[in-house]
Amino acid sequence: MYTRPTDLEVGDHIEIKYRVARSLGDDLGDKWIAAEIIHSDAGELPVARLTDGQLTDIRKFMTWRRLSRAQP
Repeated sequence: MYTRPTDLEVGDHIEIKYRVARSLGDDLGDKWIAAEIIHSDAGELPVARLTDGQLTDIRKFMTWRRLSRAQP
């Protein structure tokens, strides 16, 4: 089942699929990178902090999967 990015809440843990080069050549592969939602307002794109510390908006075209929901 597909979940919209607007369904994400602060504290949710997700993985985002990125297409990355496997080597110096043109060989590309998919890599799942863990992230935590750190900001989410109604009508706005959620913001996640990747495990390497970078921030990213969770956009509609991104492939992601939820690992766990935020604890109440």
